[in-house]
Amino acid sequence: MQVFSAFGFVHKITTFEKTAGFQALIQFSDTETASSAKTALDGRGIPSYLLPEHLEPCSFKITYSAHTDLSVKFQSHRSRDYTNPYLPVAPSAIDATGQLGVGLDGKKLEPESNVLLASIENMQYAVTLDVLHTVFSAFGFVQKIAMFDKNGGLQALIQYPDVQTAIAAKEALEGHCIYDGGFCKLHLSYSRHIDLSIKVNNDRSRDYTLPNPAIPSPVLRPPPPPVPMPGATSGSPYNGGYCAGPPASSGWGPPQPMGMQMPPQNYPYMQQGPAPPGPPGTLPQQPAMPPYNQ
Repeated sequence: MQVFSAFGFVHKITTFEKTAGFQALIQFSDTETASSAKTALDGRGIPSYLLPEHLEPCSFKITYSAHTDLSVKFQSHRSRDYTNPYLPVAPSAIDATGQLGVGLDGKKLEPESNVLLASIENMQYAVTLDVLHTVFSAFGFVQKIAMFDKNGGLQALIQYPDVQTAIAAKEALEGHCIYDGGFCKLHLSYSRHIDLSIKVNNDRSRDYTLPNPAIPSPVLRPPPPPVPMPGATSGSPYNGGYCAGPPASSGWGPPQPMGMQMPPQNYPYMQQGPAPPGPPGTLPQQPAMPPYNQ
């Protein structure tokens, strides 16, 4: 279906096996479309990503059929009528959930999801979080990405807002390579996850729904203990005090007061007395000398 639908709308497909091997009848809308498909595909190899893993490389041998309108009675993995959505489904093709369980290739169909599981093979170049975001965001807004290593290879979970966007991305990217030359080939499947849990934004996981993805805060060290000023002695607040940091480039600065000192006030109703001591590192003020009279 993926190969022949590139040339036009495929109405019906029926498949069967004969002594010559696997055969199929493909019905197009008109003869011109069928002729174009035959000319382009006859003798060409079938893309390997469309084949089951146990099959060897195969090629097309295409001829015209005597049939003009195929008779498809049931939708199954052997036959399909794409013009009749109300055609009954063969019981052998229905799984326990009541959905179509197998595809035209006989493989069990995956339940669709808004989260894709991407496996990358032939990694000759680095595939980063930004590279994956660039590739998959071409089909819609990517909400979250989580990368991890499994079975000796790189895998990633890509979350879209809805299933339809994930289906479009999967159909377009399955089997394609990120880089030219067949490097970093994508194999996509639907994940059972529907909402990824991203605990931290880093080079392996990212939540793009956050307006400003949080960056882990660095661990702050406690401030260094106070460094004694030159000439200070413990227990003497008037010998230079303390400085809470390293010295300035031009040498030790003047000592800083440990607290705010209130300026002395001389109120008329207060008895004059010695002024209170000044800031640490200064001498106590002496009372004024009486004027000298000659």
